[in-house]
Amino acid sequence: MNNEEHDDFAAKLLQIEEQANMALNDLPAGLTRDRVQHIAIVARMLRYRLDVAAIVVLPSRDSSRRSPS
Repeated sequence: MNNEEHDDFAAKLLQIEEQANMALNDLPAGLTRDRVQHIAIVARMLRYRLDVAAIVVLPSRDSSRRSPS
């Protein structure tokens, strides 16, 4: 995933989280509200995981094939 795709995906997750949080204000207590709150939490978790994954540097496939010199 390149930077542009990463940023676009993170922005979409943020939109999902924001929209779910706004919907929570309009919903009465109950199962539907709980589900929408869960959507907001999952979107936030995925966004944070995406950010952490972007920080982690993984070796390329080619580097695992090379023998040390």
